[in-house]
Amino acid sequence: MPIPSLLSLALGMSFMSGLNLYLTTFLTGLAVRLGWGDTALHPALEIMGHPALIITAGVLFLLELVVDKIPWVDTVWDMVHTAVRPAGAVLLTLAVMNGSGPVLTTVAAVLGAGMALSTHLTKSGVRLILNASPEPFSNILASLAEDALVAGLLLLSLYFPHTGLAVCLVMLAGIWLMMPKIFRLVKASVYLLWKKFRAGNPAAQPADLSAALTAHQRQQVADALGPEAGPLRAAWAVRCISGKSRGFDRLRANVFGTLVSPADQPGTLIFLPRRWLRRAPVRLSLPGCGIGHESVFLSENLVINNPAERLLATFRFPRGQAALAARLEADLRNRLGLTPPVPVPLPPPALGAGAEPGMRPPLSAGM
Repeated sequence: MPIPSLLSLALGMSFMSGLNLYLTTFLTGLAVRLGWGDTALHPALEIMGHPALIITAGVLFLLELVVDKIPWVDTVWDMVHTAVRPAGAVLLTLAVMNGSGPVLTTVAAVLGAGMALSTHLTKSGVRLILNASPEPFSNILASLAEDALVAGLLLLSLYFPHTGLAVCLVMLAGIWLMMPKIFRLVKASVYLLWKKFRAGNPAAQPADLSAALTAHQRQQVADALGPEAGPLRAAWAVRCISGKSRGFDRLRANVFGTLVSPADQPGTLIFLPRRWLRRAPVRLSLPGCGIGHESVFLSENLVINNPAERLLATFRFPRGQAALAARLEADLRNRLGLTPPVPVPLPPPALGAGAEPGMRPPLSAGM
């Protein structure tokens, strides 16, 4: 097998190792023993056909075949294999590239480790998200799809190494493009899952509408409202995570931030993203929108929807904050005139000096 074809096969195997190291090793060993593709033409691949390696990989694959379909157990398995799969990809690359020169072998090993880590992190993140759903069938389907993908790519790479590598590189490019979205989704899911397990009795938790705003955040809100708005007076401010959105510019899903309702503009909401890199606030115009509250497996969602203009914004709160999401829904519906004004009771700490019971004083700009 020529060196370019051998390098293509090694990198393709590294990509597959991030999905299922043991299946990749097992099938490669069988290919060497049975003479599939061009494997018999290169002596460096002979070690992959050793019976001990094939049997060990086969046993571990059968174990993973079961473990990988059990919710949460598969996540623990993936955590353990965060180091195993990239290391296994390096060992496979060294075995395949044996005799190709130290420089080329080292470069191939480094590239292989990076490819395996990319696919492993993507697989682990997707499986973690699937585990957040209450049904187990998605885990089984995802596991079967991953195994089928590995088997198909390996067979393609054995017979057409360059084509197999090209397919892997296209998929890898898609993974890198989707990596920021996947990272945000995993981060939000882990946070909401942790809060869900620690929520206790959701009804017993108070609804706090007075999240502290920094001076920079107050300036961001003032800039978003424009100079004609005057000094900021916030009716309420709450910390949340953005969810599904459509039609609202710059509103991305699964971003941690603070949702602010200006007291003097009841038809406007300002979402302040909390990011490493400062991002501009997002202004949402509410007239014509419906306001709803939904409970899903991981979160309590405040839903803003305007089907006529195809507008949708969802803001997610931990399951322990059902009272908060319900109060926000009632407040926005009342202020927009969607329903007759209904007094929303406040806990004692939220009442300011001189405020009448049952009335909500605007939160000061110095929150």
